[in-house]
Amino acid sequence: MRRSLLIASLFVLLPAAAEAQPRLMIGGGFTAPQGEVGEVADPGWHLGVGLNLGIPTLPVALRADGRVHKMAANDSALRDNEYLTGAISLVFQLPGVGLEPYVLGGMGTYRYSGGLRSDPDKDEFSDTGYHGGFGMATGQLGFGLFAEVRYVYIPTDAGSSSMIPLTLGFRL
Repeated sequence: MRRSLLIASLFVLLPAAAEAQPRLMIGGGFTAPQGEVGEVADPGWHLGVGLNLGIPTLPVALRADGRVHKMAANDSALRDNEYLTGAISLVFQLPGVGLEPYVLGGMGTYRYSGGLRSDPDKDEFSDTGYHGGFGMATGQLGFGLFAEVRYVYIPTDAGSSSMIPLTLGFRL
């Protein structure tokens, strides 16, 4: 029974996946540090690029994106906080007319550099983190715009890092 259900599901999903619509997403915006990062960094900025792979018959998409975040240190003894990220998200598209609301969540790898100026190698790490958020997009065919907000949480051996990026951009 399970095997036949799996095979039937593949026959339904494979044609839909063959019609998948890739969209290039380019954006940037404001990054608000939270928690321990918020104590040592001022709000900053980020730039990112991603590829959203949507299936027309299903309200879900898969997105891969990369971003660079930079937040200035609020103490002259500290280096600026920088994150280089790569993430995978599952995007649930909600019904809408003209505007397409969506909810997303996923995980990624976050490479951090910052810390004391006197010891530049001490405060660098790469860890797995998690994110969730929501957004709004417009433009069905060709050029479109999007806006989204995420909460990013990165557990580390020494505590945790978190931030809230607000992104505005366009999609092709």
